[in-house]
Amino acid sequence: MSFDGVFINHLLEEIKPKLIKQRINRIHNLDRNSFIFSLANKRDLLIDLHSDSCHLRFLKTEYLPANQTFPLYTLLKKNLEGGRILSLKQIDNDRIIIFEFAAHDELGFPKKVKLVLELFGRNSNLLLLDEEEIIIDCLKKTYVISEKDGRIILPKVKYELPANQNRTNPYLSDKVLEYNHYQGVSNLLYAEMRFQNDVNIIKNKTEPVLLKTNGKYHFYCFKLQHLNAETTHFPTLSELLEHFYLVIKHQDIINAEQRKLEQRVRKEKAKALEKLRKQEEDYRKAEKNLSLEKTGNLLSANLHLVTKGSSAIEVENFYNFGEKVLVPLDPLLTPAQNLEHIYSKYKKAKRTLVILKEQIKATNTEILYWETMEEQLQNAGTLEIREILAELKTNSPQPKNKKKQKPQLTTYRTETNALIMVGKNNIQNNYLTHTLAQKTDYFFHVKNAPGSHTILRCEELTPELIKLAGMIAAFYSKNRNSENVPVDYTLIKNVKKVPKTKGSFVTYTNYKTVYVTPDADFINKNTI
Repeated sequence: MSFDGVFINHLLEEIKPKLIKQRINRIHNLDRNSFIFSLANKRDLLIDLHSDSCHLRFLKTEYLPANQTFPLYTLLKKNLEGGRILSLKQIDNDRIIIFEFAAHDELGFPKKVKLVLELFGRNSNLLLLDEEEIIIDCLKKTYVISEKDGRIILPKVKYELPANQNRTNPYLSDKVLEYNHYQGVSNLLYAEMRFQNDVNIIKNKTEPVLLKTNGKYHFYCFKLQHLNAETTHFPTLSELLEHFYLVIKHQDIINAEQRKLEQRVRKEKAKALEKLRKQEEDYRKAEKNLSLEKTGNLLSANLHLVTKGSSAIEVENFYNFGEKVLVPLDPLLTPAQNLEHIYSKYKKAKRTLVILKEQIKATNTEILYWETMEEQLQNAGTLEIREILAELKTNSPQPKNKKKQKPQLTTYRTETNALIMVGKNNIQNNYLTHTLAQKTDYFFHVKNAPGSHTILRCEELTPELIKLAGMIAAFYSKNRNSENVPVDYTLIKNVKKVPKTKGSFVTYTNYKTVYVTPDADFINKNTI
């Protein structure tokens, strides 16, 4: 992996000045493997211990802290919040970082606490130690001594460093080994050592760089010549890491509640689809039972021929040129009761069809609601997710006296001073279309697909503005990757909210349709 001991060495040199003596204001978590330390200097330090992305960096992206608590998180807050970072160091060239904090106990007496980061991929761990290096708690506990690592990791046990396995510290070596038996040197870096036949390249000046070769991306703290890669430079290692994990690896800075939100939307959509399937099945059965009216009429015309205890009677079908038809009967019922039973099933089917038509319509609307919500989550930033959480009431209730904030909309402005505003969720859509928009504004929405409400405010509607607004509406829709997307547009006065429905569904009249192909470059070139 790129995040090896040498990378850590360069990273610590970069972030140390911004960490030492800083007070820990708050500790948040995104899930059980991601922690964020909010510092007094307004910086956020992310510690990620997921097996496929273990690292630490300064975080610039907005995030939502999780509401869940667990023992280690509680103890981190108890022991470290309000404390100051005294030092941080790397153990030799290994992927182990130790923070030392000055904190206070419950009675206010000063104490020292240590935090150990073992960034070993799937074996990554986070350990909280007291002043005597006794484990207070840890992320992953080890109860059995393994062959490779002869230590037990449990609370109240003295912390021991993992076995070095006689690996060579590259900073204490003057030659390239025949095999990669270095401590904290990834295969990627070792290949560069062999290529340049120089172990001292690890002392190169820090140069954060993203490397692309053969469609694969790597990152490192300086150039790697052996890759002959396309390079992109970054101001800091933290910014390089953030770009790599967020943009290249599409790793979301989302917490457990947000994941539960996505799961809930998928689950609710699946439930609605299953409900629709059952309703449509019942509708087909009811439609089939409508034919019982004719059966009842045939039986009524021949009721005098039915004998008590008959299980069926063959009668002449006057609906089909006198062909013979067999009418099944219940032998336990009288002829009159059989007739009443058949008519009763017909009348029930007739009533059921009326009810099911409304239910199927409502279920289709519900499915569209969850599909729209699913689409909104795909494009939601932190602010949009907060609003979706508020809409679904999955977060903690807000105080009654708290003033409601206006939704922050995505806006574009053209050189002619036309304004295009986009709603990315139901709260924003409703506010934009029914509160903020004026009667002379134009409403744009992708045709027959989930998408954002888009409002164009301009002095004169031109073909260029129609194309641009239509493209923005298509870009923020389910059809953003399609060609010739139909987008309807009309004056806002022609748009009405669908009553008694969840979400931001509207109907509109007197509309026209424009066909566009979403193009982000075109949008950026034509807006300010």
